[in-house]
Amino acid sequence: MSKRICIYCSSSNIIEEKYVKAAREFAGAASLLGYTIVCGGSVMGLMGIIIDTMIENGSAVEGFIPGFMEDMEIHHKGITQLGVVDTMSERKELLRQNSDVVIAFPGGLGTMEEFLETFTLKRLGRYDGTVILFNQDGFYNKLIDLLEHFVKNKFLNSNYKESLIVVNSVEELINAVKNSRRETLEAKHYLPE
Repeated sequence: MSKRICIYCSSSNIIEEKYVKAAREFAGAASLLGYTIVCGGSVMGLMGIIIDTMIENGSAVEGFIPGFMEDMEIHHKGITQLGVVDTMSERKELLRQNSDVVIAFPGGLGTMEEFLETFTLKRLGRYDGTVILFNQDGFYNKLIDLLEHFVKNKFLNSNYKESLIVVNSVEELINAVKNSRRETLEAKHYLPE
């Protein structure tokens, strides 16, 4: 079954090769499975790698980029379905729209901001897809520690784990996407216990 996968990831071109390799492996597998990737539409970093790999394999990629980024000419010119939007908020909304899965690959502030908004919407019953955190080589261990710190201090309900899948390898990531499904929209009990 074809799935729409929204990916949040780094736009840095100077990250370690292991992250590039994992992004390429995942995009290759997604292509073979007939999935559509929806992303930020940049030629930079992991995003550019994923787009390149999908295009090389003849697979569907959709991108959304704010006009100011297009003006900076960092948009990927190989995407045939590239939407230009006014704001970063509009971009995030369109990226999530009709997606079956959202994956946060290793990334910086932009990736973190996109992931946390989607994860919050999932908890509030406003996103029905699967939310996956790709914790490659423990990249997100500190974030997971922070979530547990929130739980310990009664700022977050421990059931947050029901709304989030954490995987550590490309193989686990592919399996999580294969097994993902949309859920009935319902708010989780998100107040501390």
